[in-house]
Amino acid sequence: MPLQVIFRTHKYFIYKKLTSTATMTSLKGLKIILGAMPFGEGTGGRITSPTEVERIINLLFQHGHNEIDTARMYTGGNSEKLLGSLNLSRTKYKIATKAFPFEPGMHSRTQIRTQFEASLTALNMTHVDSFYLHAPDHATPFEDTLAEVQAFYNENKFTELGVSNYAAWELTHLWHIAKQNNYVLPTICQAMYNPLTRSIEDELIPACRALNISLYAYNPLCGGLLTGKYSYTSPPSEGRFGEHGQGDMYRSRFWKREYFAAIDIAKAACDKEGISLVNASHRWLMHHSQLRAGVDGIVTAVSSYEQAVSNLKDYEDGPLPSTICDAFDEGWQLIKGVCPTYWRKHTGMEAKAGGIKL
Repeated sequence: MPLQVIFRTHKYFIYKKLTSTATMTSLKGLKIILGAMPFGEGTGGRITSPTEVERIINLLFQHGHNEIDTARMYTGGNSEKLLGSLNLSRTKYKIATKAFPFEPGMHSRTQIRTQFEASLTALNMTHVDSFYLHAPDHATPFEDTLAEVQAFYNENKFTELGVSNYAAWELTHLWHIAKQNNYVLPTICQAMYNPLTRSIEDELIPACRALNISLYAYNPLCGGLLTGKYSYTSPPSEGRFGEHGQGDMYRSRFWKREYFAAIDIAKAACDKEGISLVNASHRWLMHHSQLRAGVDGIVTAVSSYEQAVSNLKDYEDGPLPSTICDAFDEGWQLIKGVCPTYWRKHTGMEAKAGGIKL
């Protein structure tokens, strides 16, 4: 079978076998991380009951997963506050939070400390398992941000460093700065990835492999578009794609004719096999994507306990029929030219949206 170069450093090449997604080795054992973006009162909040959140967290643990992912920006800080009210066992669960550059300069040494300490206070914790730079702050040199992050690490405020929404070159640059200064290295990268959004495969995934960084995929359902319940000509006024800051961002990302055409192709294949589009999308990530078992993970956010039950069942189902994989591949070819970028520049839209999982 032929080989294709997928990443090159100054010392070596990394290769992968050329193969279709339908014939890739089945992957099992991906981490499932509970996304806490919908928790708490505020923009994007869908579950406000601590009891309901605790039920979902317990369900996650019953299925063999224990990571919970929140951020300072989620529901205006109320996601962290709700989680903090639960007094979760720190030996049982792993907690991650993120610092977002709401405006240029927010990852300066002073500003990022203020934001991280606010997160710890809201979470009712002195230490989190993972601390993320939620997006690059282009107004602050990486050297300054990493110096303060290292200070947090020395103060035992976190164990593992992650980044989200960084371009492959930015991640590589950040990693080398940390390496040169003997700082804690980033070991997790979160990025947008699903059957119809695969732009990370060309550069970011190879970079993560070369730097020994785990990849956590978010937006597994294109923000809900892969439920198949939307029509391109009838955008909703409420919900994820509604007429508000959050909706503006998600519509700019996924509300495109090509996405709807691709979904029609995938749904037709799913209908023939008697499999729901949601189930197929989750199983594609688990078994047919480029995520690695035991190393990488999927961030799944839910709006109810029942949805959590359904999602976890989906991830435990087996590989897909080749017809569905082929349909996803065909859909991706339609979308490639309009696929949203996996990296983020600060435009103000995300901050205005408030509480969005970027």
